[in-house]
Amino acid sequence: MESTPIMSLYWVLPILLLVGYTTGTAMSRRLSEARCVFPVVGKPFAFAPRFISNLAFAFNATSLIQQGYEKVFKHEAFQLIRSTGNMIILPHTLLEELSTIPSTIASPYKALEHDLLGAYTGLDLILESRLHHTIVQRKLTPRLGLITPGLQEELAAAFDEELPTSEDWCEFQPYQCIGKIAARLSARAIVGPAFCKDPTWLDISFNYTENLFRTIVFLRMFPPFLHYIVCPLIPAYWKCNYYIRLAKQLLVPRIRELISQNDKGTWAPKSTEEDTNVLHWMIDSVKGRDRDPHVLAHIEVLLALASVHTTLLRMVNVLYDITASNDGLVEELRQEISSVAGDSKGWDVASYDALHKLDSVLRESQRMSPPTTLGLKRFFTEAYTFQDGTRVPKGAYVCLPIQAIENDPEVTPNPEIFDGLRSYRMSKPTLTNQDKNSGKEYLFSSPTPITLNFGYGKSACPGRFFASLIVKMVFVKILTEHDFKFLPATGRPSNLMVHEFLFSSPWQRMLLKKKKYSACPF
Repeated sequence: MESTPIMSLYWVLPILLLVGYTTGTAMSRRLSEARCVFPVVGKPFAFAPRFISNLAFAFNATSLIQQGYEKVFKHEAFQLIRSTGNMIILPHTLLEELSTIPSTIASPYKALEHDLLGAYTGLDLILESRLHHTIVQRKLTPRLGLITPGLQEELAAAFDEELPTSEDWCEFQPYQCIGKIAARLSARAIVGPAFCKDPTWLDISFNYTENLFRTIVFLRMFPPFLHYIVCPLIPAYWKCNYYIRLAKQLLVPRIRELISQNDKGTWAPKSTEEDTNVLHWMIDSVKGRDRDPHVLAHIEVLLALASVHTTLLRMVNVLYDITASNDGLVEELRQEISSVAGDSKGWDVASYDALHKLDSVLRESQRMSPPTTLGLKRFFTEAYTFQDGTRVPKGAYVCLPIQAIENDPEVTPNPEIFDGLRSYRMSKPTLTNQDKNSGKEYLFSSPTPITLNFGYGKSACPGRFFASLIVKMVFVKILTEHDFKFLPATGRPSNLMVHEFLFSSPWQRMLLKKKKYSACPF
């Protein structure tokens, strides 16, 4: 596996000289009319060239957002400057209204494509087809109970192959090992048993993501008019294209075969282990021009991107957080797993939902190490005026400072402290209620007005239930079968933020050993 985008930043430095030389009127042409309306935060000095402000955002976005939220415009909108256009940061008070604006006016898909530079990374496909969104929402989520046994089987095999099995302390690299496990679990649901162990697919599903973010991080250092020049100079860009081609070579023959059988009426997915996966559901559901094997293979790669990257970051940071805790948290989690297992007739989705302390830990870890500092991103295709009078122009990119909101002392007391059972203590009065839905708002997968990493409202991430299941599954397994600790004289590894994205070091090492007696409930 390869290093994160950050490990190759030396690539950017010589080209930055070109940027500095060409900075001028061309670099300011992307300024939106909103710049005249909302105050700008983060300019190093009054007449700083745009590329300087963009670099300030790239390497100090978290602090700039916090500065704007906390010290300047907590209750009103402000702007930050980046190369791909100014972003308007809306106040928390507009959350409810923003989440209800139709996507035809405030598009989350255009915002995502804008963020991830779809024209250069292949992610512009999300603007052409929402098939994957529909399949995850309507097929995968309702069938999580059906696929859970297969996922648990895959997880057990992955643990045996990817983690040390010795009962003595062994060094291992969490990012690398958990990345391989996350890729296998994701593959089981996305491409099914036929491909989930295929080394080519597992290589694609992990390394495409790594190279995609490397490409995005580099390109966003420069103004859009330089992207077509810079892009071919980035090795990661060519690797992304290579992995997409490789995925098509692998998947297209099987997709073409199933489409042909489906057209003839000789095949349709059944409720079997082989057919219970996103690939087969898409083939059965797709219509029109989307019924193209190459398009479907490309969509599968994007689904792997969405599922592997976020779950990997979450699992690595949760492992670091619970290892760093000195308050008996690991033992409390183990006792909860044992208690739920003892009360259950079998270990299933409901069992994972009953792990309220683990839910709390996942929420707290994500609060302190979010995959992104910004959320509820929207691209306005029409001008819009909010009820409080805030007006955003057509073509504006807006978002909410979700990390700043969640770490506001008025929302989270002592936000600098990792308190794994913070949400659990808040949920206890609700959990004692006899209502079958009580406590649902405290699940890791349940967005609230102050926990916004999965989005909010009708446009919340449709894959959050699957992601939550995968993360909980891994921690039930590792907590009950292994002991773990940091290397001597080391503590919790730090993360690195570039732009609004979080990255963890892929080469960090820890110590792990297999417990003599396993208490895993599956």
